[in-house]
Amino acid sequence: MTSPAPTRRRPSVHITLQRAARLHRLVRFLAENPRARNAILSELRIGLRTFYRELELLNRCGVKIRHKTKLYFLLPTAKEAEGRLPFPDPQLSFAEMAELAGCDCPAGKRLAALLAAVINQPETVKKRSKGTTKGTKPSSSNRV
Repeated sequence: MTSPAPTRRRPSVHITLQRAARLHRLVRFLAENPRARNAILSELRIGLRTFYRELELLNRCGVKIRHKTKLYFLLPTAKEAEGRLPFPDPQLSFAEMAELAGCDCPAGKRLAALLAAVINQPETVKKRSKGTTKGTKPSSSNRV
């Protein structure tokens, strides 16, 4: 019996283009050298609260950043970290998703599974509220 393939941590995060760019810049900046917090805040032009939010999100995504002797270190390589960064919703059409899902690569297979999950959703049956029938209003005895 074989064990299932390991899955990557993919937190469900909806981020803006601006935040994705900032996370990418943060990872690239830390990949160059360990940095002091003030240098990071200055380079990214962010406040302390935003800085800690970004560190928390990176941690949830599996990008490890260590703090030692007042410096922040990126533990994985920049390429490994980039592979774990969330990306904003590209707002693709069904036709574009189908085209990308046809690619014979891991990302294409993942998109194909996502597309199939959307297309093959079972239809939900709407329940009628008590005391009503299609096309009529509830009787006065059922009103509150």
